Order: sequence, then C-alpha cells, then structure tokens
Amino acid sequence: MHVSKCLSVGLPIMIVGLFAGPAGAAGADAPPKPVELKVLQRLIGTWNSETWTMPAEWTPKEVHATGTLVREWILDGQFVQETAQHSDGNKDLVIFGWDAQRASYRAWHFNSGGWTGNNPGQWDAAAKKLTFNSGEIDGKTTIATIQFISDDVHEWKATTTDKAGKVYFNGGGKCTRKK
Repeated sequence: MHVSKCLSVGLPIMIVGLFAGPAGAAGADAPPKPVELKVLQRLIGTWNSETWTMPAEWTPKEVHATGTLVREWILDGQFVQETAQHSDGNKDLVIFGWDAQRASYRAWHFNSGGWTGNNPGQWDAAAKKLTFNSGEIDGKTTIATIQFISDDVHEWKATTTDKAGKVYFNGGGKCTRKK
C-alpha cells in the first residue's frame, strides 16, 4: 500500500457510521461556528505537494511523488474537503472538521487504493501544529502531524508502529500554496 498526499493520518480501519445533524440546522437558526475552525482555515486553497514514503512493512520501496491538492469549505463551512491527485496515480479525499462532542479535530481519509483512516487530533497553537493520534488499532498506532511553517507552506509526517517499535508506515511531505 502506498499513501501519497499531504496528510496521512491513520491506519486502515472501517468507519462504523456517519451521523447527520438535525434537519434544518443550517441557515438562519444555525449555531455560531466553533472558533476551532479557524485552525482549519490555514488548509484552504490549492497546493502543490511533494511526498515521500520510506521503506516499511506496508511500503517496501521508497517512493517520491508530486501532486495537487484542492481544499475548500463544505457543508456551510463546518468541514474542509481535500481532493488530491498525485503523479503516481493515487487519488485522495480527506475531510477535516472539529468534533465538539469529543473536543478534538477529526480527519477522515479515503484513498483510491482502498485505504481509509479516521483519527482525532489536537492543535498546539505555540508550535502551530496539528497532531493526530489513531490510538491503538490492531496493535498499531499512527501519529501524524501537520506543521504550519508559514501561511503558504506546511509539512506533514506520519508514522505507524506496533508496540515493539516495528515500523509499518513512514511518510511525509511538503505542501506549498499555488499563487
């Protein structure tokens, strides 16, 4: 399996359900948007991406790819949708949001190779970094970060390991805003 994008945030897992809000929640009677969504505003735009994966259990060969990502607000500005196309033929769909019930950011990731991820994340304002932690799933944990270098550049890194330290995935990349 090869994950090539500007965010790889999880292990292959099955999404057990999606829940819709109450009918008519959007519009004039909608509650104010959470202030936490301002963090996700940093992702909006069209980005050039450079990605890499190092040899690991799930990715036996080192791979480098380039691509384009488009991120935009969807569902009345409650979520950010990312669509990505990469030079190696992979395509990705990622949805970012704020989960007020769990007090965490969320990232749902789908890849044209059949890979999925669904992970909670936290924002470190001082470091300008989102960190997603899958928690243990099938004996493995993925830690992924998005480090905002500037308004026009961010870098990501993701590593999946088991309890013994065996590396299953080790990848990262750099996204540069298209002007």
